[in-house]
Amino acid sequence: MPDRDPHNLNFYWSTLFVRSLYEQGITRIIISPGSRSTPLTLAFVAHPGFTKIINIDERSAAFMALGMSKVDKVPTCLLCTSGSAVANYFPAIIEASQSNIPLLVLS
Repeated sequence: MPDRDPHNLNFYWSTLFVRSLYEQGITRIIISPGSRSTPLTLAFVAHPGFTKIINIDERSAAFMALGMSKVDKVPTCLLCTSGSAVANYFPAIIEASQSNIPLLVLS
């Protein structure tokens, strides 16, 4: 368990969140890295149960996740920083919603 030092609280809470996702059966993450999502990124990287893919292009990352989830109907996580980065996920999110394909978007 990470140290509860105040400088590491974001990482601590992120590891708890990531562990709970894994316990619910989610095992894939596509990361579009950014500075504000660093604690979550590090928590996913530290967890051995996740398949991790790095894709710096948010739009293609989202459609990659859509395809993965479409194949087996298991949610794929998408992680990006806040702001305009998450807006680039939107076309794939709409497609997932209209097609009833599970995605989990973290920003």
